[in-house]
Amino acid sequence: MTRVALVKGDGRRENIRRALVEFLRDRGERDIAVAEGATWGTTTRGFREYGYLELSEEYDLELIDLNDADSWKVVHVIHPDLKPHPVKLSPAMVNPNNYIISLTRPKTHLQVGVTLTAKNVIMGSILVMDKYRMHPSEAGDRVLDHNLFTVMKHLHIDLAVVDGFEGMEGKGPVFGEPVDHRVALAGTDFLAVDRAGTEIMGADFDEIRYLNYLWDQGFGEGDLSKIQVVGETIDSCRRQYKMAPRFLRMRRQENKGQHEDLSVYAI
Repeated sequence: MTRVALVKGDGRRENIRRALVEFLRDRGERDIAVAEGATWGTTTRGFREYGYLELSEEYDLELIDLNDADSWKVVHVIHPDLKPHPVKLSPAMVNPNNYIISLTRPKTHLQVGVTLTAKNVIMGSILVMDKYRMHPSEAGDRVLDHNLFTVMKHLHIDLAVVDGFEGMEGKGPVFGEPVDHRVALAGTDFLAVDRAGTEIMGADFDEIRYLNYLWDQGFGEGDLSKIQVVGETIDSCRRQYKMAPRFLRMRRQENKGQHEDLSVYAI
């Protein structure tokens, strides 16, 4: 099952989608599904506007709307009130028998710095009515990294693919500007792929907290010196993406001790 992210500019990604499907077909795979859960608009519209209906017909693919679920798994995240709040996860994404492929672009993110294959699967797995629970307010931005880590504990990624033909910088992950990067990353260790992805974007990995949380807890390899890179070197692929101004402001305020305090309510 391939989880894709439908955002501005994704209509240009037909080549890598087709290449991925043909790669799986060449390996004898026939039961292939493309899964997406739109945050704005409808998933059906996204499938239609970005060419997935034609791809489905050509290769006999199943298209899955992750928001259209009759059952779900409930996990709990925290809010600024420090209370647990439930979010529902799509059964297709928590099913251990599904081989999950995360295919996404390298994008900056206004709250957590960068979004790559891990965040792609995490946010896509959450039913649309609960996505806002991950960071419900300005103060809630400070718990988003923890919540991403919490949800990922219930998910898995078998193959991580970063389509960096065109990345996104600035006010990502939706309203950023395109980056003509022309690079691709892939691997079976999603955290190693995201670590390398952070590097080729010129971002400071130490500032990408949710990925560090996952590394600290053994979800994959985050030590660049221990990641085997086949093909071009990371240095030869590195570009300096402009980080989201809001993210940089948050980090500056935190470093100066000027961040918003978490609100604590009496129970």
